[in-house]
Amino acid sequence: MMTLWNQNLETGIPEIDDQHRELFKHVDILFNNADADAASERVSKTLEFLEEYVEKHFYDEQLLHIDAQYPKREKHKKMHAAFVRVFKDLKQHYDTDGAKVTVLLKINRTVSEWLRIHIMVHDKDFTAYCKSLDK
Repeated sequence: MMTLWNQNLETGIPEIDDQHRELFKHVDILFNNADADAASERVSKTLEFLEEYVEKHFYDEQLLHIDAQYPKREKHKKMHAAFVRVFKDLKQHYDTDGAKVTVLLKINRTVSEWLRIHIMVHDKDFTAYCKSLDK
């Protein structure tokens, strides 16, 4: 079983890191079931979970941005909204075409790459901003 989460993705903000781990745990489920026809029900439930959890996570993260008066919060919020649209399109593609390997691989690649880049660049920028407030 492959896992896409690693310690380099930790921001140092426990509630964000916990939610990121949960997201990656479910992305791993998609990744590890990409070639299993019998797993299509599990994939469907995982996509439904991710659709809801992504929005919850983004909401929680945006509250932290507001509390910290993060100057890039509106830009960050727009990135979140754009990803929600991309994810909904991917899920629609899955709902239309089913659990084809190509569909699942596209979902896996898109979601995992976006999350990794977003965390490494934008979420870590927020962490650096928070650390600068502590000084």
